[in-house]
Amino acid sequence: MVAVSEKFAFVLGYAKTVPGSVYIHFLTLVVGITALLIIFQHSILHLIPMDFTLDHIFLNMTTPNPSSMFLSNYMHNPFDPTHITNNLSTTAFLLFAVFIAGTVVLPAIGYRMPPRFFLLTYLIFFLLLPFAISGISIWSARITGKSWSSGFSGISFALFGLLVFLMLSWAYTTTLQSPNRDTCRSVFVLLSMTLICLISVIAVILLDLRTQNVNVYAHLGGFALGLLVPALVGMGLTAETRGQKAAVAAMLGLVILLPSVGWLVV
Repeated sequence: MVAVSEKFAFVLGYAKTVPGSVYIHFLTLVVGITALLIIFQHSILHLIPMDFTLDHIFLNMTTPNPSSMFLSNYMHNPFDPTHITNNLSTTAFLLFAVFIAGTVVLPAIGYRMPPRFFLLTYLIFFLLLPFAISGISIWSARITGKSWSSGFSGISFALFGLLVFLMLSWAYTTTLQSPNRDTCRSVFVLLSMTLICLISVIAVILLDLRTQNVNVYAHLGGFALGLLVPALVGMGLTAETRGQKAAVAAMLGLVILLPSVGWLVV
């Protein structure tokens, strides 16, 4: 118990050394995302014509277009007020958890992500990931029979994937860099931990198959992309040569592009 309290005190002490501007930028991000989602939803309910919403914002699985593939991820069910409420609370919690883990806890114990890691990851999440998540939704509609889709939960699951990535990357780095490690045992423990973690998350997501209004495939896709995108961003930022950076950029492009347009050919 004493060791835990000492670690907590150490992390708290480190948190006090983080520049105030970092906290301000984080609060601005959370408030900005919350405000934009609320304003956009209010505009859909009271300002934007219904015909425009159906044609260019709400994702019609049979006749999708680029604007609806992007904007539908920021729209919520106008007939269900709990949809946006639940998503906003979940998103705020995940942003807070990622911030505490990536900016305070992990750096305090000696593990830091590369500079600009979170900036680039969030830009991809909010600007490019909607197309990939919508592509997965369109493809899955051929299985589920859903006609329409909207909601921020796919991106929320990507944020959860980012949080899991931070924890796993810290565990892998710490274990594999330990000078006294047993290689075979370390690999077994890491792989077992990874499988248990991923299987648990996927199982929880699949429980929503019983709920017809939940887009389970978008949640699965968002979580998977939330793991892959940060990994590739980190690889790109730490690559030593232009060739390596180009290869990682190409891989990242494919990870986003394939689910975004794959439904056109499958």
